[in-house]
Amino acid sequence: MTRFLTLSELIYINGRVLDNDKIATGKQKIRDLNLLESAAARPAASVFGQDAYATLSEKSAVLFHSIARNHPFTDGNKRTATIAAIFMFLVNGRRITWDQTEALEKIVAVAENRASAESLAAWFPLEPTEPMLEPDEVRDSAAIAKIITEQKWLLDELNRR
Repeated sequence: MTRFLTLSELIYINGRVLDNDKIATGKQKIRDLNLLESAAARPAASVFGQDAYATLSEKSAVLFHSIARNHPFTDGNKRTATIAAIFMFLVNGRRITWDQTEALEKIVAVAENRASAESLAAWFPLEPTEPMLEPDEVRDSAAIAKIITEQKWLLDELNRR
């Protein structure tokens, strides 16, 4: 069973990467709700009863691609896409083990359409961890906060681009 991220989780992640004050003051903006809904649904897509994206890496990569390339938010799309992909791996029992400098180049290449979601899926360096298949607001919020802290350098660099 795969746990897919919800629209609410993606909005929450965007708010966290931008800064929680934007959520509280109503400054966080969704540029296109349809694009955001499409991004949330894309990893779970199926064709004739078969998953369109067979592996967790493919599912996470297309989630990343849909957010980073289509810009459903007014700000923070690459950062949101990055944290969303890492969180999707984490809740499904995989942990990213990338070098952040290398990850920066891969992420920007996909966001700028110089690389495909497929190439990103093939590259993701992962190791097993305990899955969190049942949503739990407190645990999930803490996990997202930890990811943001661990990926601070990468997020700061993505913010500059």
